[in-house]
Amino acid sequence: MKQNIQRIAVVRLSALGDVCHAIAVVTAIQKRYPEAQITWITGPLEAQLVSLMNNIDVRVYDKKSGIKGMLALRQALSSVSFDVLLHMQWSSRASLLTRMLKAKRRIGFARSLSREKQHWFVNELAPEPEGFHVLDAFWSLATAIGVKQTEPDWAINIPILPFDLPKGYVVLNPAGSKPSKNWSVVGYRKIVSLLRNAGRSVVLTGSPADRALCDAIAEGFELVNLAGKTSIADLVAVINGAAFVISPDTGPAHIATMVKTPVMALFALSNPERTGPYNDLHHVVSAYRELVEREQGKPLAQIPWATTVHAKDAMLSLDETAVLAKVQEMLRLP
Repeated sequence: MKQNIQRIAVVRLSALGDVCHAIAVVTAIQKRYPEAQITWITGPLEAQLVSLMNNIDVRVYDKKSGIKGMLALRQALSSVSFDVLLHMQWSSRASLLTRMLKAKRRIGFARSLSREKQHWFVNELAPEPEGFHVLDAFWSLATAIGVKQTEPDWAINIPILPFDLPKGYVVLNPAGSKPSKNWSVVGYRKIVSLLRNAGRSVVLTGSPADRALCDAIAEGFELVNLAGKTSIADLVAVINGAAFVISPDTGPAHIATMVKTPVMALFALSNPERTGPYNDLHHVVSAYRELVEREQGKPLAQIPWATTVHAKDAMLSLDETAVLAKVQEMLRLP
């Protein structure tokens, strides 16, 4: 039964990959409640992505602003009372921020998934998720307001490609949010060599902080190096136009799934079944199971849902032969 919901608040501050997952859920909510006004509170970088959706009141909270920023947000939304607040973030900072908003129903994750005492800050718990993935966890909150889980869709406006790029290019996004998520320069250069020998153009993407890594990968190759040259909107357009994407566990891998570009993802620190690109898990190359079972001393099935690998050199455990074989497989995609 459709509930009487007119105003919805979504709190998901970061990161890009998780915001990609959340966009699929909010798209489904918009279809279910087309007349509802949705306010999404998110971080400055992530707001660039959320702004590609239609009919979303995007409010930016910069964690650097601390309590002062929270109070400013409370003042800005003081006249608004939300029918529903969907608390989609596992963090005490986000939980405190939710208390700055007026809301009748404050929905958080099922008790089994509650972290950092999130359940203290809500008055309603979502049902257990239907699946293991973070996207499934997000969707459980929407289920609490009558949104049936279906195949995910992402309703965003794809920006115009701002660069003149070669036809059939492949995007290599080598850097994650921290250096421990990156594979080796030698390994990445072997990927580039394989792609170039197959006649594929290569486009490197990354933030300004990734320029040195991308320059080292690019040395001696004929390719397009866009590291530090793209906004989030530009990045969405570049990934949308690619034949496929290769990336470690980071935002661009999930942007690829969002725009339905095939993505080959490299994992070692976290479980790809939980945080991998949702529609492309069959293209993942992972060392996670072996590493986490070694660290925890027990089978994966007995290890808690959000457990990560602590070894800083975990990505170097990726099997180079398996990575290059997966690239060859991707090259055969239609």
